[in-house]
Amino acid sequence: MNPSGGLFWHLQAWRCQKLWAHTRADIAQWLQCMPEQWRNDDAELLIVGASAGWMLPSSWLQKFKRVTALDIDPWAAPLFRRRHGAALSAGGTLLHCGTQDALADLPEILQSHTRSVVLLDNILGQLRFHHPTVNATCAQIAKITSSLHGRRWGSVHDAFSGRTQRPARGLGLPAMQRSVQPAARVSGGASNVDRRPVDLGSFSHGLRAQGEWLDHLTEQVFPPHTPVHHIAWPYSPSYCHWLQAGWVAA
Repeated sequence: MNPSGGLFWHLQAWRCQKLWAHTRADIAQWLQCMPEQWRNDDAELLIVGASAGWMLPSSWLQKFKRVTALDIDPWAAPLFRRRHGAALSAGGTLLHCGTQDALADLPEILQSHTRSVVLLDNILGQLRFHHPTVNATCAQIAKITSSLHGRRWGSVHDAFSGRTQRPARGLGLPAMQRSVQPAARVSGGASNVDRRPVDLGSFSHGLRAQGEWLDHLTEQVFPPHTPVHHIAWPYSPSYCHWLQAGWVAA
């Protein structure tokens, strides 16, 4: 069984549509921040880790001439078509859903979709569960982001996750906040991340974390100075995720 997907994930998403409504609205707002010039007459969207598109609005997908949705999960393609196919067809958007390990095949996929806008849909944060060590996870994330150099791309992914002090359904979730990805600085001969320009204390406090939260190792996904949106996602009534999302220009 896939540790970050599969049938259990789809059942959870279906059951939690009301619980996740706040998060879907925030993601929809972030999606609208994609530069308008990226959506030209022949614009294609390539979604890596598309799943069933549970968190994506059909109205935004309709802005593209063609949408290619790829996921290793065999349930993803038919469920994506079921959720978005009719709306995309009505809007004149061509939809192709494929079942493959898009991360493993990413260089070849990018070569065959040279003009596409790439969206990494809640996948980079899941790599924490697919590798035995922190170093291996960080190495794969760095390899993926390096392969996207020179491309127009965006990602929404887990930054942290953990239990909350009270059930999320009764928790006033913090509003989406924005920051800028800090630049790396050199100190003592080593490159470090300067956190000082970013103050997300109120967002962190609003999550009402309980105990130690899991670091999904996505801190340096975005290049320095990238605008980053921070989104609360109540995955279950007592477990919450801190999502980060951003768009990167070529």
